[in-house]
Amino acid sequence: MKETMTLHFHAKKENVRIVRALVRNFLLLRGVFEQDIFDTELAVDEAVANVIEHTYEYDESKIIIFTMVWDGSSLEVLLRDFGPKVDPSKVKPRPLEDIREGGLGVYIIQKIFDEMYWKEIEGPGNLLYLKKNYRIPKKEK
Repeated sequence: MKETMTLHFHAKKENVRIVRALVRNFLLLRGVFEQDIFDTELAVDEAVANVIEHTYEYDESKIIIFTMVWDGSSLEVLLRDFGPKVDPSKVKPRPLEDIREGGLGVYIIQKIFDEMYWKEIEGPGNLLYLKKNYRIPKKEK
């Protein structure tokens, strides 16, 4: 059985912490390894922060819909915004040799998640799809 959890929130920077806590606890309760939880939190943080900064340009009145779908060993994350359409061909990580602050969000997301792409949707906005498969430790009897 798939489990789904959805959170609607305003595009405020402080709400990224709430999303991180949700991801952490959601995965912790499903027995995911600590390092995988940390990595997933980091990548989700980057994805949500990118919407707030680049899509909404810090307009706190805008809404983000964050959905997680768990199937027992993988997590799908759907990140929906209502901003201008993103051109996926222009969303690329900068070279790691280019040492400066910021700009590594896409690189981090692509390194941590097994899949990352934008789903086609009707109307305004974007729907970012992320998927990560996990090795779940065996429970001791």
